[in-house]
Amino acid sequence: MVSFTSLLAAGAAFLGTQTAHAATGVDPSVCQCFRTNGTSPAYFAHYKFFDFRNIANPRVPAAINNRAQALAAPVTHAYFNTTNFTNTWSIQAWTDSGAVYNEYSKNDVYIESNSDTNANSKTWLTLRTYRHPASNGNFQSSAELQSISGQYQYVSMRMYARTKGAAGAVTAMFTYKDAASEANVQEADTEFLTSDANNQVHYTNQPATVNGTSRPNATKQVKISGTWSNWRVHRYDWTPGKSDWYVDGTHMLQNTYQAPVDPTTLLFNAWSDGGSWSGAMASGQSAYLQIQWIELIYNNTAEPSSFKQCAAANICSFDLGTAAGVPALSGAR
Repeated sequence: MVSFTSLLAAGAAFLGTQTAHAATGVDPSVCQCFRTNGTSPAYFAHYKFFDFRNIANPRVPAAINNRAQALAAPVTHAYFNTTNFTNTWSIQAWTDSGAVYNEYSKNDVYIESNSDTNANSKTWLTLRTYRHPASNGNFQSSAELQSISGQYQYVSMRMYARTKGAAGAVTAMFTYKDAASEANVQEADTEFLTSDANNQVHYTNQPATVNGTSRPNATKQVKISGTWSNWRVHRYDWTPGKSDWYVDGTHMLQNTYQAPVDPTTLLFNAWSDGGSWSGAMASGQSAYLQIQWIELIYNNTAEPSSFKQCAAANICSFDLGTAAGVPALSGAR
């Protein structure tokens, strides 16, 4: 998705968050399949990498205080019209009528300059949710990226990200497969609630509730070391019969209860609807999911002996690589 040279150049800052590796990075084009590490190692056929750390002409768009105009807003940056982006992602625009109207708007997805002290990138991708004052419509505007394909079956999904801002919001990385009945929805969530303590993460194989009856085995609130308001690598691995979640390479939870089965879409969002899950955000306040990069390693978890693409092929690992988006050879067939 980006050049190998640029990935190597951008990798130094990322290495500070990872255990040092002796492996030498290779151009991903030499890899014919990919092996992940962790509690449930698996083989995958494909990968994609989206790097938001050095995009020209960043800007923060002003909030649009009219519901209809927010819903109809165009994308905020030329990057979102590039094939690199549109071949995989769609920025959502739709209405969710919760305790307050929640408008998913393209205006709330943008490229922002990195203003951190000792910044480790030039820019990042921001997903914003904002509570518009009563004088400006009294609604919430929110942000969502959804994959244009619903054919991801098994995935190692990673983001280098943080959540910031006011109480009353949810930010998330998740998979989703709709169904005619609530009981048959397939969804695996990594969720950060800004009303929680900032070391609490919710990991769920949905549905957690069906017809008002809770399914306690579906979800767990996990305490992580440090805080999700700092830059962290959040990872979700879906392999047959299992969901595994990691933070900075440390395994946090495995859940085999109602793990996804069927091909699915992939999503990232920041939202609030004033309800009991998100909470109500104060008028004029915002919260943000800020992402420096997204990595997807996906589809097919067969062993190389039965995985035609891996037979007599180079097997690579992003977990042994030298930087985000840069794999290392982990074996050959």
